[in-house]
Amino acid sequence: MELTIHIKDKKYITSFLNLLRKFDYIEVIDVKEDTYDIPEEHRMLLDERLKMVEEGKTSFRDWEMVKKKYEGETITLR
Repeated sequence: MELTIHIKDKKYITSFLNLLRKFDYIEVIDVKEDTYDIPEEHRMLLDERLKMVEEGKTSFRDWEMVKKKYEGETITLR
């Protein structure tokens, strides 16, 4: 059985997909996003990252988790 879902607010897409991937009886077959506002170079990086996740070489990182990791740290630009 296949199900098509439209997520109205883009900020929830990643969280929703991560939730679905936790269920062993659900397979995410395809994700189609409105990518017309993403530069081609960025899209290529995202595709590469997704491929690494699918191959089990890395995992998705929740933005809140990443933000907490770097809170209070100073970033020096060179």
